[in-house]
Amino acid sequence: MDLFGDKRPLNSMEAGNIFFNLKKSIAAKALVIGFKQVIKDKDIHKFMDNCLHTVNKNINIFSSILQDENLKPPQLLDNEITNSDVAPFSDKLMVFHTGFLFNLAATYYAAAMVTSMRIDVAGHCDASIFRDLKTISSFGRIMIKKGWIEKLPEADDRKELPDN
Repeated sequence: MDLFGDKRPLNSMEAGNIFFNLKKSIAAKALVIGFKQVIKDKDIHKFMDNCLHTVNKNINIFSSILQDENLKPPQLLDNEITNSDVAPFSDKLMVFHTGFLFNLAATYYAAAMVTSMRIDVAGHCDASIFRDLKTISSFGRIMIKKGWIEKLPEADDRKELPDN
């Protein structure tokens, strides 16, 4: 359904944005699977589980849009992941890269959303941004909890100050 109420095929910009976002999400999924299998910390492992759930949902939605248009979605990279359980990087670096990818994904979904004239595509992009923002929030909490970044300064809570 487009902005004018008619069902029409994807235009080239919409198809290109969906394909590009799928390629990015597929690469992120492979990275998250690889990171998840080497991380021992249970909080970070749970974070990676949530990341995997989010990226799988986004991949399934946008792959189905392409398939409905008889367009071939990009192939998954799942079979390229080795079975190694030796961490190639520190937990901090793996969490940082994962969080960065979700931040980047939200930006690219926003670009795809504003250039789409199909309401269903724009709606799926909006929902993906929301899912990614929830993941980004978890990323920030993990980084703060582990002491890898500082909590940002907050405004004074005027309700807590005594009356003058």
